[in-house]
Amino acid sequence: MLYLRNIIAAVLAIVAGTAYASDYGAYYDDLPFNAPAVSAPSIPDLTVRLADFGGVADGITLNTEAIERAIAHLSAQGGGHLVLDEGVWLSGPITMKSNIDLHVTHNAILLFTTDKSRYAILDPDEGTATSMRQPPIYAHHISNFSITGSGVIDGNGEAWRPVKRFKVSDAEWKKMQRLGLTEYTEGKSTVYYPTMGNPTDKIETKRARLIRIVCCENFMVKDVVIQNSPSFHLNVVLSSRFVIDGVMVRCPWNAQNGDGIDLSSCTDALIVNTSVDAGDDALCLKSGIGDAGRRRGPCENIVIDNCTVFHGHGGFVIGSDNAGGMRNIMVRRCRFIDTDTGLRFKSGRDRGGLMCGVFVRDVVMCDIAGEAILFDSYYEEKVGDGENVKPEPVTADTPVFRGFFISGLVCRDAGRAVVMKGLPEMHIADVSITDCTFVARQGMVINNADDIELKNVRLQLAEGPVLKEHNASVKQINVSEIR
Repeated sequence: MLYLRNIIAAVLAIVAGTAYASDYGAYYDDLPFNAPAVSAPSIPDLTVRLADFGGVADGITLNTEAIERAIAHLSAQGGGHLVLDEGVWLSGPITMKSNIDLHVTHNAILLFTTDKSRYAILDPDEGTATSMRQPPIYAHHISNFSITGSGVIDGNGEAWRPVKRFKVSDAEWKKMQRLGLTEYTEGKSTVYYPTMGNPTDKIETKRARLIRIVCCENFMVKDVVIQNSPSFHLNVVLSSRFVIDGVMVRCPWNAQNGDGIDLSSCTDALIVNTSVDAGDDALCLKSGIGDAGRRRGPCENIVIDNCTVFHGHGGFVIGSDNAGGMRNIMVRRCRFIDTDTGLRFKSGRDRGGLMCGVFVRDVVMCDIAGEAILFDSYYEEKVGDGENVKPEPVTADTPVFRGFFISGLVCRDAGRAVVMKGLPEMHIADVSITDCTFVARQGMVINNADDIELKNVRLQLAEGPVLKEHNASVKQINVSEIR
């Protein structure tokens, strides 16, 4: 009888897990704002295998045409699943279609060719103002599709990315030189460029985003490993009602522009159970620059839950491009390890907008090189902590940070606990940091800020005061230093 009960329990657990995977409503419980729950797309039952369309998983044969044939066949039948079985599938760029699931099975690698001639220079889409390199996987104005499976999608990024000399060891640099590739000086840095041509040629050096999804809706990226992109790994723009679940994003720590997951002007999105090990920002929200960004609109109704970041410039990042704004953002139950900053909210006088209604709960961090929490209104300006900056006229591009609520955060070993650098003409305002603990070298710096509440905040510091403030109004309730 016990054995039977165990079998029944196991079956029920599997069924419950399957139901939860397709119904994500539980992630919308206890949100402080109203947001419609997203769900997985419904893909037709038809399944085909790439090998049936002439695909060969030997790591040598180029499978671009076989993939095109298989997707066209499925699309003509109303959609279905394209399965890449075990092996190494070398391919050029893939264009997704509606009602298609691209399924990369366990022990399969979808590896994109390093032959740059296969990746056309495309006209700008709605997410960029300039021409772009054709993405290895591109979805544009489609709906109801997915990229799934526990296999690997590899962008062969080392064939595209520049590498700065100071970011690699002597042995790595000598290896690059032995390859006979290009070395040149960029500012004060010596840079290796993986091209035999002119590294100052902006067309030749354009790098694709590995998976780029633009103006799409009702889709899912689930369980795949996405790695080694030429630049951003998973870039979603002007899209709505989608799920990113159980994905692993990884690339070398020194990968130039190696962002993990970037959403730009997206609505109704859910990112859960995902891990990122990135060379740049890990989990990042943007909304464009200037009039174009304002026309595109905000990132809105975004929920990020139960994610882990192992490396990145920032664990969770807003900005720096924020003209369209941000609202109704929830980040909770996440872990950030060995990132440059933990929570990084950045913008500048030339790229700002209204960022409000941002909630962060129960995030834990350790080994943060810089700030556990950083608000920065001076992106790429050298102003220190902003105490001595002169005011400028407020414009449509002025960044506005309003209504950020951070609670239950625990950080061990940060450079500084909290830094807020507001503008003299536009203070950071209405920020609450509650029930948080910081172990850091230095404490909190708050400049040009209003209505900041610190409640039940504990700090253990190696040096300096708990709080330094300038031109700020800060309410402290039970803020204590642990000796």
